[in-house]
Amino acid sequence: MDLQDAGSSGTREHLLSRIALNDNKAGMEGLDRDKINKIILEASKGSKFYENELKKERQVNQRIERMMEQKAKISKEQMQQAQAESTSNYHARRFGVRAAMPGFIAKKLCPNLVIMPINFDKYRAVSAQVREIFSDYDPHFMPMSLDEAYLDITEHLEQRKHWPESMRTHCMSGAKKGALLRIENDADRSRVESQIDGLSPVLFVESPSSSPTLCGASGKAEVFGRSAEEAVREMRFRIEQKTSLTASAGIAPNMMLAKVCSDKNKPNGQYRIPPERQLVMDFIKDLPVRKVSGVGKVTEKMLAALGIVSCSQLGQQMALLSLLFSETSWHHFLHISLGLGSTFIERDSERKSMSTERTFGEMSDAEEQYSVCRELCHDLAQDLQREGLKGKTVTLKLKNVNFELKTKAFTLQYAVYTEEEIFAAAKDLLKVEIDSVSPQPLKLRLMGGNEHEAL
Repeated sequence: MDLQDAGSSGTREHLLSRIALNDNKAGMEGLDRDKINKIILEASKGSKFYENELKKERQVNQRIERMMEQKAKISKEQMQQAQAESTSNYHARRFGVRAAMPGFIAKKLCPNLVIMPINFDKYRAVSAQVREIFSDYDPHFMPMSLDEAYLDITEHLEQRKHWPESMRTHCMSGAKKGALLRIENDADRSRVESQIDGLSPVLFVESPSSSPTLCGASGKAEVFGRSAEEAVREMRFRIEQKTSLTASAGIAPNMMLAKVCSDKNKPNGQYRIPPERQLVMDFIKDLPVRKVSGVGKVTEKMLAALGIVSCSQLGQQMALLSLLFSETSWHHFLHISLGLGSTFIERDSERKSMSTERTFGEMSDAEEQYSVCRELCHDLAQDLQREGLKGKTVTLKLKNVNFELKTKAFTLQYAVYTEEEIFAAAKDLLKVEIDSVSPQPLKLRLMGGNEHEAL
């Protein structure tokens, strides 16, 4: 299929399954999907991003064709046997802009969009402040990124039952409440501050346990209760007071459900599913499969070809799925349909890998690429040393300007943890990629590093 063929309505429909608006994200409800998808498609045409998505779409369609051929060969007896065996920025999102969208498409959807330059030093500094608060509730919390983590607060809640009011009281700072935007430009500050009040009512609405009192020179204080909801509300309050950033949270019996719940009342909210079986099943019943972490656009499309769009339909078609997908995949689908997920928070000493990555505009200068590679190795080394870990396998992740992703790995004879040791392996992997396209430059838009088998 070439780009001329891509003009047909059938191909457009297929391509849109990859680049179309995913309005399952919080803050994107009620958007005009057809209008936004038309802009995305028109803005993408002729770009390298578009060509790469066409290539990926052909591969997915071939997988679906093979799956449907396999389905047609399933006998009545096989089916019976299987049945017996199986049981971002929310203002921008209102325009259809989402994370990981190419900038040129985002600007088409939202012409007034301001794309801020990255500042990883600032991100890491604020992340450290937030993680310090997390550790008060779960010293062994599991960070997933700079701004996301899983916590097991079971033990904290047991201790909290016996806490006097004084231990559940936190002073308010003089900062504005509910600042959803971090303002970088002082010239914009007065204009934005006039819009800040009232943007975060969920965090500051008074609960039955809330009883503001005087708190020294700072003014009022907030008193939080002993329940899970109050503990999380307290955590979010402290994050806002310390960083001027709001946070959203999900409270649930397992990690899969907690992830879905964290997206439920964004921005600046929280949602809880009590640990009761029927309440879990009621929540799962009409939940779109794409809402579940680990179900991406490819899996979503393959399931849709089978008429499966909700989690309850996964359970209804489990026998068929067991015949069409790998054992690992259909077991995952089964767990989703039952609302089951991990309750095990991986501790630092058990972590198998650590990673970091960076996205940028087109980068084709080799020296600049080596410089970014060293910076990533520096970040990775700091993370490893902070956690007291080492690793033997260094992986380099590269995405070129054609949006093609490639990973290369090298396993050392011994575990390492310093910047120089990691960079020695990473730069050799990068050199191979640079040499492979020589004399043309290697044109990149993302670079990442990962160290496996942490000890």
